[in-house]
Amino acid sequence: MDLSVDIAGIKLNSPIISSSGVDGKDGERIQQISEYNLGAATTKTIVKDMFVDVIPNMKAVKGGSMINCVFGANLTSDQWFKEEFPKALEAGIPIIANMAGQNPDEAIELAKGCEAAGASFIEYPTACPHMGNILEAMYPGLKIDLPEVSDPSEYARQIEAVKKAVNIPVIAKFSAIYHLNCKEWAKAVVEAGADVISTADSIGPAIGIDIETGQPLLGGPKGYGGLTGAALKPLVLRMVMEITEAVDVPVIGIGGIATGADAIEYIMAGASAVAMASSTTMYGYERYGDVYDGIVKFMKRKGYNSLDEIRGLAHKRIAERVENEQQIIHTPLVPTRNMGVCNSCLNCLMACPYGAIDMGETGPIFIEENCHGCGMCVSVCGNNAISQQYYKVD
Repeated sequence: MDLSVDIAGIKLNSPIISSSGVDGKDGERIQQISEYNLGAATTKTIVKDMFVDVIPNMKAVKGGSMINCVFGANLTSDQWFKEEFPKALEAGIPIIANMAGQNPDEAIELAKGCEAAGASFIEYPTACPHMGNILEAMYPGLKIDLPEVSDPSEYARQIEAVKKAVNIPVIAKFSAIYHLNCKEWAKAVVEAGADVISTADSIGPAIGIDIETGQPLLGGPKGYGGLTGAALKPLVLRMVMEITEAVDVPVIGIGGIATGADAIEYIMAGASAVAMASSTTMYGYERYGDVYDGIVKFMKRKGYNSLDEIRGLAHKRIAERVENEQQIIHTPLVPTRNMGVCNSCLNCLMACPYGAIDMGETGPIFIEENCHGCGMCVSVCGNNAISQQYYKVD
C-alpha cells in the first residue's frame, strides 16, 4: 500500500502533516512528533521578533473544537535559523516554514532565511481575524483594520513577492473567513505563483464564556479567539471541494481531523494531504499515529492500494448525480434496519422529527406513511444498523 503523496514536486511518505501550532513550537517538538508517521511538519508562525502571548490563550469547547488567541512563535527568527531548524531537520521529514512579516520586505527577508535554514516549503498565512482587539489593547493608538475578505489582490501581490524571493514551493494558507469566495482567492494566488494552497486556518472572532463567573474563557480585552477543530470541518471540506474545482495545484486540508475517517473525507474532497493541530493539542500528539492507522485500516478494508484511487471521489459522485438525473430527489426512501446489528439504543426514535419510528418488541419500526426520508436516523445510529441508499454504489 502506497500512502506517499507528491506536493509541488516534493515527496511526502505520508499524507499527514502537522499544521502550524504548538507542535511546531521548536525543533525538539518537531522531532518528537515525527515518530508518528508524519509526511511533513510545520513550524509555528515564524516572525522576526518573538511574541509574548496573552494568557489564557487556548480552551477546548464542545464537540472537539477549540478557541485560541495564540500569536506567532515565541522564539526569534534568528533562533529558528540558527538553532531550531537544524534540530527540526534531524526528524528526516520536509519542514514547512510558516512565516509572517509585518510588511512585504520583512516577509521576503524571513522567507529567504527559512529557505537558507533548510525549509522545504514556505507557508504564508492570510489573516488572524481575532488578533486586532488584542494588538490595539497592547499598543494604545494602534488601529488594526478588519481583514480584507472581498479583494484578494493585495495578498496575491505578497504571495508573488515571496515566490520570487525563494526557490522552494510557496503555500498560500487561507483562513476560513474566506469560505464564501474561496474560488476567487484560489485563482488569484495561483496566478500570483502559489504552488500549493492550505485551507483553512481559524474562523472568528469567536468567544466562549464561563457561566459560573461570566468571564470570557480567553484572556485579552474581550476574550476573543479563533475557532478551530471539528466545528470547521464541514465548512472547510466544501472549501476544499471548490478550490480543487477551480485550480490545479495541490491542496492541504486543515480543520477537524481527529480520525482516519476525517482525513479520508478531505482526500475524497480533493485534498492531496491533510494537516492537524487542534486534535493533537487537545488529545496528545499520538493522535497523528491514530489517524495514519485509521487511513491504513480503511484502505485495506476497501481494497485500495493508493490514495490516488480515492482522491476527488466526491467530485465523481457529484457528477454521477447529474448523469443519473438525481440532482434533486423528492421521493422519500424509507430506511431499513439490520436486525442482527441493532441494539435498540433508541437514538433513531429520539432523533426522528416526523414521528416515523415506533418501538416494537424487537426494536424500532419505521412507519412508512410518516417517513420524509430525511436520513437523520441513519446518521445518529451508533451501530450502522440503519441503511438508506439513495444513490447507486459501485
